[in-house]
Amino acid sequence: MAKFGGFSGGGMGNMQNLLKQAQKMQADMQRKQEEVSLKEIETSAGGGAVIVRATGDKVIKEIIIKPEVVDKDDVEMLQDLIITAVNEALKKADSMMQSELGSFNIPGMF
Repeated sequence: MAKFGGFSGGGMGNMQNLLKQAQKMQADMQRKQEEVSLKEIETSAGGGAVIVRATGDKVIKEIIIKPEVVDKDDVEMLQDLIITAVNEALKKADSMMQSELGSFNIPGMF
């Protein structure tokens, strides 16, 4: 049997199998990403004074601010608490996505 580019005649079958496996992995990853994007994360700052709920795909769904934290003379503290809680929610979303998709083990993906 003639060799073509270093492959014997059976090489094409192996290439097709490899392509099928890659397509299956891509479909599985997409399904998993969709699942993770629907999961919700909750974080807080200031001992629960500000609570942020977000989805796995980093969409902020809700920000809850306890009334006792609202001080018209210290708006900066409230702003800091909101930023802290939102950033923590985004970090958790990244971490969840990494942990859920880590099983695919594709170098350089995350």
